[in-house]
Amino acid sequence: MSISPNIAKEYLRLSKLNLIIIIFFYKFCFLISLKIFAQETILKKEKFNDLYNSIVSIHSIIPNEARTSKSLGTVRQGSGVVIDNTIILTIGYIVLEANEITIGLLNGKKIPGRLIAYDFETGFGLVSPIVPTKLNSLKMGDSSNIKMDDSIFILPSPNIGVGSLAKMVSRRPFAGWWEYYLEKPIYTLPNNPAWAGAPLINYKGEIVGIGSLFIRDAVSPEIISPGNMFVPINLLKPIIKDLVRYGRRTSNINPYIGLSSDDNSGRIVVNKVSKDGPSYKAGIKPNDVITGVNGRLVNNLETFYKAVWSSGNYGVMIKVDIIRNGKKMNFNINTTNRMDYYLKSNSY
Repeated sequence: MSISPNIAKEYLRLSKLNLIIIIFFYKFCFLISLKIFAQETILKKEKFNDLYNSIVSIHSIIPNEARTSKSLGTVRQGSGVVIDNTIILTIGYIVLEANEITIGLLNGKKIPGRLIAYDFETGFGLVSPIVPTKLNSLKMGDSSNIKMDDSIFILPSPNIGVGSLAKMVSRRPFAGWWEYYLEKPIYTLPNNPAWAGAPLINYKGEIVGIGSLFIRDAVSPEIISPGNMFVPINLLKPIIKDLVRYGRRTSNINPYIGLSSDDNSGRIVVNKVSKDGPSYKAGIKPNDVITGVNGRLVNNLETFYKAVWSSGNYGVMIKVDIIRNGKKMNFNINTTNRMDYYLKSNSY
């Protein structure tokens, strides 16, 4: 018995289609069972409702004259998580330079809050209620102990968004245009649109990170994979006492030069110079191409920041080499403490 070429091709096509359907079905069943297992695991220790009692919404009003009012807006919102009865941890840009903060509880109650600390190096911010309020805190876990196959949860305040199951997909450096660098942030999939300030929770119900950004390439810089980036909770542990007592860290403070730049073109190009900041006073201008720091060649944001920050404590003078309209130039920049550049909270 012979089979015509057309029938053979159709049979092969249907076989491939069935194989794809079978693979998809098993993947789907695996993900569903994984989700159920993860939820059951966490529920053995604490109910999700108990976790949510420690998660709040944060609504901030920033004055028009604030340094960040144009770049980040004058109305900001996100989530936060209670870490020590009256201290709420969030991502700092939600509350930076805020003159009015409202904390939203799970039961719908809203209470006034205040910014008690901010840390530019990590991006963490601390908020506390102004009026006495009973809050339940969550424990901080070990962010260095997350494995790729661990189930983790992104839990924003229900007033802000919906919680979701996630997977860590990478731990690689991140360099931001705002003079920000993290060596090993946590990248997760899938994306949760309410990431800002949301705690990343492990299967034990412990905080392992705080939501910072939406990332288009969470898996790898070469792969389009929309996800989120979280600041590891371990970065908070060495500075928490200083933040609570002084409102800022008192050691390992990076010198601030006051400019925004990117390296997307393979060169470090200045996009914006902060008015009255160190680079502004030195004469750096937008579209300048940065090529060196203190005689050391730099070719991306990571090498640029590390060269600046290794120059010494804030207040140190650094020499920056640039190219402007094809002409090589250099400038001396008197660095400063970034905390002294922005509007300060009444608490520090």
